Amino acid sequence: MHNKVINLALVAQVAEGLHELRDRMVFIGGAVISLYTDDPAADEVRPTGDIDMTINLANYTEWTQMQERLTELGFYPDPHGQSICSYKYKDIAIDIMPADDSSIGISNSWYKPGFEYQQQIELPAGIKINILPSPYFLATKLEAFIDRGKNDFYGSHDYEDIIYLIDNRTTIVEEILAADIKVKEFIKTQLTAIKNHPQAEEILAMHIHPLIREERFQMLMEKIELITN
Repeated sequence: MHNKVINLALVAQVAEGLHELRDRMVFIGGAVISLYTDDPAADEVRPTGDIDMTINLANYTEWTQMQERLTELGFYPDPHGQSICSYKYKDIAIDIMPADDSSIGISNSWYKPGFEYQQQIELPAGIKINILPSPYFLATKLEAFIDRGKNDFYGSHDYEDIIYLIDNRTTIVEEILAADIKVKEFIKTQLTAIKNHPQAEEILAMHIHPLIREERFQMLMEKIELITN
């Protein structure tokens, strides 16, 4: 799992650099998806060179204070980034998004509720970070695909991550069915739309490795049926 090792090494490097701010951050995005996969037969994760986090701040003053501390720690605004939430740390691209929509930037509606159920996990490097429970992580990816995926099932990394997570987390069905009703219904609605797509079989199978596609596709469909029924 070469890409997993590289991705998590970058996460660990950023987490270590955050010092005390690490406890206030929740790591999100494709760089941490391998932390959710527990299937020993899981395929290789996609490589990613950027790290995404979200932070729950009360107001703009707290955001300013965080920026000042980030600068002290060697995190600097990325002049080539897409927003004021973009930073660079030792040439690693980082996005730190607010948990709520604000003047700072647009958020994802599942960051804030996910904060209430955040989980701490230890990286292979021995550093502990906060992540979202798998249903909320999946919900953030589904919303991101709606917002920026443009129905590009082939090229969207968000959609690729959606399929990868459902396929390679053995407990995903039980966790979604046991989750809060709002996130559960959101996931169910979005997966139902994908399942009912005219090219459903193609778009659900395209991100599974060809050598294991037939077997894994059936398992994927069984999971989606259990979630949506």
